[in-house]
Amino acid sequence: MKKLLLTTAALCTGSIAFAQTAADYAIQVEANVRVAPAQVTLNWKRISGASSYTIQKKAKGAPAWSILASTTDSFYIDNSVASDSAYEYKIFSLGGIASAFGYIYAGINNPATHNRGSLLILCDTLFRDSCATEVARLMQDLSGDGWSVMRHDVSRSVPDSVVKKMIRADYTARPDLKAVLILGHISVPYSGDLNPDGHADHLGAWPADVYYADMSGTWTDATINDAAAARPENQNIPGDGKWDQNNPPAPPVLQVSRIDFNKMPAFLKTEAGLMKSYLNKAHAYKTGTLTVSHKAVVDDNFGAFGGEAFAANAWRNYPVMIGRNNIISGDLITTMKDSAYQWSYGCGGGSYTSSSGIGVSADFAAKNFKGIFVMMFGSYFADWDVQNNFLRAPLCAPEPALTSCWAGRPNWYLHHMAMGENIGYSVLTTQTMGGSVYVPGGYMAQAVHVALMGDLSLRTDYIKPAGSLTITTVPDKGATISWTASPDPDVIGYYVYRTDSLYGTYTRLSHLLTGTSYRDTTGVNGLHYFMVRPCKLQANPSGTYYNLGLGISDTATVSYPKPAAINEIALRTPSMICFPNPANSILTVHVNTNGVRGTGRLQLSDINGRTVMSETVYADKEELSVSLNISSLSAAYYLLTLDIPGTKPAVQKIVRQ
Repeated sequence: MKKLLLTTAALCTGSIAFAQTAADYAIQVEANVRVAPAQVTLNWKRISGASSYTIQKKAKGAPAWSILASTTDSFYIDNSVASDSAYEYKIFSLGGIASAFGYIYAGINNPATHNRGSLLILCDTLFRDSCATEVARLMQDLSGDGWSVMRHDVSRSVPDSVVKKMIRADYTARPDLKAVLILGHISVPYSGDLNPDGHADHLGAWPADVYYADMSGTWTDATINDAAAARPENQNIPGDGKWDQNNPPAPPVLQVSRIDFNKMPAFLKTEAGLMKSYLNKAHAYKTGTLTVSHKAVVDDNFGAFGGEAFAANAWRNYPVMIGRNNIISGDLITTMKDSAYQWSYGCGGGSYTSSSGIGVSADFAAKNFKGIFVMMFGSYFADWDVQNNFLRAPLCAPEPALTSCWAGRPNWYLHHMAMGENIGYSVLTTQTMGGSVYVPGGYMAQAVHVALMGDLSLRTDYIKPAGSLTITTVPDKGATISWTASPDPDVIGYYVYRTDSLYGTYTRLSHLLTGTSYRDTTGVNGLHYFMVRPCKLQANPSGTYYNLGLGISDTATVSYPKPAAINEIALRTPSMICFPNPANSILTVHVNTNGVRGTGRLQLSDINGRTVMSETVYADKEELSVSLNISSLSAAYYLLTLDIPGTKPAVQKIVRQ
């Protein structure tokens, strides 16, 4: 990017004089939340020269924003919120040298995600045998994270059009198909006549995995006739198997990413060896056994760059997940040599195998680069289907990073990950809403080159799974599922699930359980797969959400009691879990309504039966949380009763420390 970038810099020296850093173009926002009464307080770092800030709000996935307020302060309190919910906020500055933008998805005990939809693995046949154990474990981990998993083993010689027919057939048969994870060098689609890095010798078709994400558009190979690109793979002429489109002809609907180690000899391992190393680390990260610093490093060798401010991608996205005080400016590779920072960003003038101020591809091996989520920007290397490519290099390190993307042209939007979304959701959001719902989109927003290297299912927060699972069956009496507790000290309970097929869609059987066993007495006789997942109330700079760890699973052949008369009231009686218990200030009451709807009361009574606290409960959803401030009560035992008309009251003993 050196030639283009130097030219642009020369044209924009006036702007650069006022804005010294990319951080000047990002609102670094965080949130503090309160459950009772529900409240979200946004706070952000002031932008130099800004005269005011505008705050907007919308529901997740909504296409338009509503204006909340304009303020000269660096905080805003939103009382029009509810617990067990999350909201998107957009903040932008007015005045100063240019507008700065920030986004946050703030949650107040946002409910857990039990099912994520179906995910299709396209596995290069090279790994069918060489990485059989690791790929099977990946499938188990995906299933344990709420995905229903499908798989096709595909030769890398199969044309992209045929691969897409496979995907479309699954999409038609499985309307809940949400994601496609490509393992290996399965056919790389090329499309367009574009050069997002601005170099004339790089104008042509670029790798375009988004082709596999579009299920309704018509892609053509008839109009582009440009053979001037220096790299033959970028040359695009009619009928050559490369597509014409610079942008997907229809909005992508699937999350797509790729883990590809083809042609990476600088790392002195075979493709299978690199894949094994990668999948081993991904498993360690997902099971909470990997030591990771929830920090970020930003290596910015471009600065404001006439307002494009590429590194604003870091300053805009990272604070909502790890806090703005946990972000440092430093050298990307040397900083990550000794500590596995969760997030990192680096940008500088580039080539296919290097980025100025950062290093060359081989440095990721020689200096033992560590990390999880990597974002980079520079010329040429976003065209990743080349030998020893710089964008893929972090995934090849001895202790590999787990994702890598080219963020700057266009900008990326990752803020939903703070509430438990996977990074694949952010890929699709960037591809479909960057530049429209989320601004600034950056140059060539929603173009075909936007892609993620690595496992799209990865999330920011993982907890350690429960221990060994035991299933005890008694003929005609169902099954008892038992497990050992997760070693994570903050786990508040467990959920039990069941499905009838390997990697199928799990149905939740239980409410949140504080014990380590569950009796399953209702179902269809036969072979069943059971799974147990731990739950934690996760707190971060965007609020709180119920985070589920990976599930552990096993099978059993079960025969159930013959159906008897159903006690409808018993089946529909709500249940509740209180934590912490004992408590000295705030007591959180997690309620599972078991289908009950209506208005009830939470009542706290002392040992003499006198009511000391009462709270109205609106049972309008399956799970909800209520916070009680018991700091004014004396240290003693109390009884908490949940009473919803038409059901048997739920009662639990509470200890006020």
